Amino acid sequence: MAVSRAAAIAGIADTIAWASAYRLTRLVDHADLYLSLFRSNRWFKKYVSVTGLGWPADDVPFLAITFHFGAGLWSLRHLKATGRFISGLMKGFNREEFPGRFVRYCYGRLRTYAISRAGVKNLVFLDKGSYFKLRNVFSARSCLVALLDVPTRRQRNAIKASLFGRDIFLPRGLIHLAAREKIPIIAYSATLDRETGARTINISEPVKSDSEEVLADYLVNELKKVVYSDTASWHCWEYVDMFFVDHEK
Repeated sequence: MAVSRAAAIAGIADTIAWASAYRLTRLVDHADLYLSLFRSNRWFKKYVSVTGLGWPADDVPFLAITFHFGAGLWSLRHLKATGRFISGLMKGFNREEFPGRFVRYCYGRLRTYAISRAGVKNLVFLDKGSYFKLRNVFSARSCLVALLDVPTRRQRNAIKASLFGRDIFLPRGLIHLAAREKIPIIAYSATLDRETGARTINISEPVKSDSEEVLADYLVNELKKVVYSDTASWHCWEYVDMFFVDHEK
C-alpha cells in the first residue's frame, strides 16, 4: 500500500529500492522504541548527532513541532537534557479502538510509555478541554512538543497547503494558539542514515509571529523540506490519502 501510494503521488521510479528503504526506516523507528528504554546517554552520544541552533537556552516557552519522519524518538531525550519540563500533545486512544488488534493496542501503550520515559512528563490528550490545558503549559513557561502531519477531519479548523502538487489539510489549532500567545515555534526532525544507522536531529531556527499565515507557511515549508529530501523516511504513506480529503464537502 505504501509503495503504490508513493509511486503514484511522489513519482517513485525504483519502487523495489524505495520499498526496502521504507521498511528499514520503519523497522529502525520501532527498534528505537526499545533502545530508548534500555540504552544509556553514552549510546546516545555515539549514535545521535545534532545540527542547527539547538534548543533555546533560557526559560522562554516554545512550541516544538516535528513530523512522522525518520527516527524522532531520540529528539525527546536530547530536549530533556536541557533540564526543561516538557509537555506533549497527542491523540488519546482506548481498547475499543483496536478490535481484534490487542498486540497493536499494547504497542501503542508501550510507545506512550516510552515517550514519557524519553522526557515528556506532561501528556496532554486531545479533548474539548485541551486548548485551555495548552495555554496553561505556556503560562508555566514550559515547552510543548507536537506533530504537524496529522490528518484532520475538520477542514473549517484546518490549514490548507500543497504537497506533491495536491491540496492537503493539516491541524490549525496549535498554529492559532502560537500566534495568539506569540509563542516561538521551532520545527525539528530526526533523519536516519540507513547505511551507518546514525541518527541526526535537525533543529530549525525559531519563528515567532502573531500571523497564523506566517507560522503555517514556515511549518508547511519545513514539512516539504524533510519529506522531499527522503520520501522513504516519511511514515505516513499507508494513510496518505487522508491528508487529501475534504470531509466536509
